[in-house]
Amino acid sequence: MTRLLAFILSRGVPEVKVESVQVVETPTSPQWALDLEVGELRLVTIEPKYTFFVKPDPRSYWRRFKEKYPHWDRIALKYGAAVSPLVCRLCPEFPSRDALVNWLSDTLDLSQGERNLLRLL
Repeated sequence: MTRLLAFILSRGVPEVKVESVQVVETPTSPQWALDLEVGELRLVTIEPKYTFFVKPDPRSYWRRFKEKYPHWDRIALKYGAAVSPLVCRLCPEFPSRDALVNWLSDTLDLSQGERNLLRLL
């Protein structure tokens, strides 16, 4: 399945070499947060985030991707992407694998068959 993903991403930005692509789940650890209602610190768990890691040069790939598909950010926000400075340089982080795959499918305007195959990831 990673070959399919690499094929789709390389077809999306053919001028940047794509050797492999991984779906990465960013683990999160519990963090302290201020509960504004009671004014106390509480331990909260943050949900993991999902993103694509493109080898060999992820920065070049995502920079060109964002130039070629300037609507990437609007679609990313639609699917709940995390907003951070790192997201501006690499692939956005999403709250689920489905959101990640749907974002890519919409951004690249994939066919229904390609979308169905990606959902098997």
